[in-house]
Amino acid sequence: METAKADLKKIALICTEKEYAADLRKIQAPSSVLYEFLDEANDEYAATFDTLFLFSSNPDTLIKEQRARVKKVEWEGKQIVFIVPDDCMHKAKEMLREEMQGLISLEKFREHSEQAMEVICDHPFLLNPEVNYELAEEVKQRKERQQPINRFKLIPERVDVDLRKSELNILQLLLDGKSTPEMAEELYYSVKTVKRYVSNLIRGVGVSDRTGVVVHAIRNEWVDCERD
Repeated sequence: METAKADLKKIALICTEKEYAADLRKIQAPSSVLYEFLDEANDEYAATFDTLFLFSSNPDTLIKEQRARVKKVEWEGKQIVFIVPDDCMHKAKEMLREEMQGLISLEKFREHSEQAMEVICDHPFLLNPEVNYELAEEVKQRKERQQPINRFKLIPERVDVDLRKSELNILQLLLDGKSTPEMAEELYYSVKTVKRYVSNLIRGVGVSDRTGVVVHAIRNEWVDCERD
């Protein structure tokens, strides 16, 4: 019996908003999973589950917390499903850009919680059944983005930080994965000059190192992904 239980997928429903917690605590889970309701934010404990249904009445809060969590908490490989009130589903496309594997309205989840959990156990993605075509297109784009990326191409017009042309050139080479000596050779700069430009970039973008510059550029959509 213990062995069989150990093989079951562990699912947690997380809601820290008191006005919703009492209702969501009544949610039923299928017998084919190990289920727990959590009403406190404990990312480390939540990381012990396979699948996490995260509720918030404010989609912006879900997005902000998920972006911060990616940097701090080991949730790699977890299935993340966002739950939001039905009147927030207009922000679905924005939410689908995050590192998550599902999106469902609170109303649908209340009605079909067991089915939703079964679907996410057997499939890689759970999407609210009444989501419009725009979201279906976003899912298609997500699949396309899973294809190998050959290069991140910087689009200067999207950069919302005041950078000089020379700094933009350095940023492109950072995106290309070039080392300091390689950048110096390609741009005919001294290594010292390249280091100065990199330092300017780090300071201008407001991050701690060159890796942070690259991550910031990608997450803020300063780049296009070139694929085969």
